[in-house]
Amino acid sequence: MSVLQSSLLYYFIIIFTTTLVLISEKIRRTEVTHLHRLIFWSALILPVLISGLRYGIGTDYFSYGNTYFMLNNYDIIDGILNTRYEPGWIVLNHVVKFIFDDVRFLFIISALLTWFFFFKAIYTHRDKINVTVAILILLCTLYNLSFNNVRQPLAISILMLSIKPLLDRKMIKFLLITIFATCFHYTALIFLPSYWIVNSKFKQINFVKKTIVIISSLIFIIMFKPFMDFLTNNIDMFSSYSTYELDFKGIGFGNLIIKSPIIIIILLNITKMRTSNNIMYRVFFLYFMGLIFDYLGYYAAFVGRISLYFEATQIFILPAIIKIQNNKYARLLYIFIVALYFIGLFTYDIIILNHNQTIPYIWNFN
Repeated sequence: MSVLQSSLLYYFIIIFTTTLVLISEKIRRTEVTHLHRLIFWSALILPVLISGLRYGIGTDYFSYGNTYFMLNNYDIIDGILNTRYEPGWIVLNHVVKFIFDDVRFLFIISALLTWFFFFKAIYTHRDKINVTVAILILLCTLYNLSFNNVRQPLAISILMLSIKPLLDRKMIKFLLITIFATCFHYTALIFLPSYWIVNSKFKQINFVKKTIVIISSLIFIIMFKPFMDFLTNNIDMFSSYSTYELDFKGIGFGNLIIKSPIIIIILLNITKMRTSNNIMYRVFFLYFMGLIFDYLGYYAAFVGRISLYFEATQIFILPAIIKIQNNKYARLLYIFIVALYFIGLFTYDIIILNHNQTIPYIWNFN
């Protein structure tokens, strides 16, 4: 495909998928049959097909292909013990080998799992958020990224399933889901303290915990290089990261400026979210943790990706803010602002700068 055709394809995916979800939501409000579910889940098809049937796009595409052949030279146990890859990813590679014996299906299955988990997480909270806006934000921020860094978006999608048990205070279920996500990307383990951070019975304790988290996060950023040196030199699962060069480039405010519209919307609605009894307000702090961890990107771009686990909560927070607006015009205004912002961000990041190198799009099956 040409650059123009590829750009139009990605816009079409966003618009078509979001429109299907919008239709599903309209039907859900007016009837009791299961037609809305059918339409909602059918919206999953196009993003999965385009993602799964790609070839050679995304900076890590060929790396994952080579890893597939390498991992299948081991049995599962040896792969876990003797390679740097996570158990879940090793098992998935072996399953694809056993059933299909074709590396192309690794990308199809991983895309299917990633977007199924994301859609499932959003659908679970359909009564607390504007589902259509959630899907729009999801596609604008994480769709093209998933072409590149396959394992981490899969881990993020699984972690988004943990938001419900986190809010419902079901600790065991939260832990199991988080551990499952870690089986696809070890860095997902950083999300584990979220349960402790979010759940407090007393305001005073909640304030103390969040203060501790902020201070600890800042110390973690400052001491990140010696911390990583310790991990890579002493823990085998992190040893492969020793090849990455960490070079702190100084503090900047570019990311905060870019994300300032979202920050302002959240700050303007914190009190309203609390008084409206929409429990999504409890994950606000996780988003702001993501902003803090974003500064790890000043060491190296790959390190800054840790923030994605927390910033992904915006797919719940902003749609929840829209959901609680009682005034129709205020609700429409927020929808317009959020949609314009994320489509603009997508245009700049993916279409113009071609981050993740997903343009031009290339089909895998000719």
